[in-house]
Amino acid sequence: MSQACIYCGQVGPFNVEHAIPAGLGAGDAFVLEDLVCRTCNDFFSRELEVRVLRRGEIGLGRLALQPQGRSRGGKTRAPTFESSSAKLLTEDGRALEIKLGFGLSPQILPQLTLDGDQLEGNGSDRRKVGAFLQRLGRVLGDRVELVVKDADSEKSLTFAQLAWSVDTYAASSGSTTGKPGKDTIWMELPQAETGGRARMLERDNGSLVIQVNGRDVGAAATLATLIRRNLSALTKSLSTLVRETDIPQPQIRVSGHSPTDDDLARFIAKIGFNLLALEQGRAFCCDPRFDALRSSIRTGNPELRMSPWTEAEGLLPRLHHLFAGKHWMMLSPMPNPATGARGLVFCCSLYGGAASIVLLTEDLPAQHFDFHVFYVVDYKRQSVARHTLFDVVQMMQQSPSINVAPDVDPR
Repeated sequence: MSQACIYCGQVGPFNVEHAIPAGLGAGDAFVLEDLVCRTCNDFFSRELEVRVLRRGEIGLGRLALQPQGRSRGGKTRAPTFESSSAKLLTEDGRALEIKLGFGLSPQILPQLTLDGDQLEGNGSDRRKVGAFLQRLGRVLGDRVELVVKDADSEKSLTFAQLAWSVDTYAASSGSTTGKPGKDTIWMELPQAETGGRARMLERDNGSLVIQVNGRDVGAAATLATLIRRNLSALTKSLSTLVRETDIPQPQIRVSGHSPTDDDLARFIAKIGFNLLALEQGRAFCCDPRFDALRSSIRTGNPELRMSPWTEAEGLLPRLHHLFAGKHWMMLSPMPNPATGARGLVFCCSLYGGAASIVLLTEDLPAQHFDFHVFYVVDYKRQSVARHTLFDVVQMMQQSPSINVAPDVDPR
């Protein structure tokens, strides 16, 4: 088993794998070297971790509580959240496109909305709105490229063009294929909250979007014409922009895709298996008893067994209290009453959420593993600490607000 990937058995090339994903605020404290191949590492970081860390409850918790994502020197950024729709709803019935920043703070994106026959400009940052209008001055030239994703396949794109003639845009007979350019305008349907109002906006990733009913090219031409004719006046009126701090009692509505229970279980199990490899090494983790677990993490088959850990008394509430404001994780042996064998579970709580338990194996390999190991992540400071059960019990005994009975059973 020398130099074999602990997940797929492939013999290199290897990447450095973070035992706990750096995106969880774990920094680079604990890494696996020459244990996880590049193929598995790329899948974990680009697919599985992205689906969990940028969506659902964990994505929102990360955005609300964690000041920064993975440390990348000068390119380090705050965590991002993937939503299909994020709106700030005002008392007068407007729905403004926003992105959520750290602490779930709303930031109004640069946008122009058609209200009757008038254009209304909005944005949190006047400088960004000014740059947005300057960009539209360049993009709304004699020919404009529109592109729409196919409803059944996001990889299938339909292109159309607008041509400027006699002070107006009209759909052009020409069409294009290939990759959209950086100044292509993406067509979307208006969200229900906007009342169907046509809108042009710039997303935080730099993409230009036009929202018109039916994604109709003629309606897009009408809005583009109105914007081009009024760009000069709009630029002069930047001082009248409405920002989120000007709106009394705003409401925020966010919708998007959540990770599946299967993705979440695989994500948690991967962390547990990584930490097991860190503790016990390659030979231990390559034991055939972990074959099903490795397959589950990589492919989703067989389905993992994950369950919530709930108890009003005992170890769980003490762990939540002791490690408040941090992630905590635990590798723990677990007796199997049915077979008499000794299994192994991984438990964790992320961003103060409910604790989850994933069964790693029902039958431990023939090696001593009669102890509990805890990893605690301070995601605000980008650090990780390892503790034994003895360490944790001592910390509880030293905490005046935690009552530790002498017979605490950490299982």
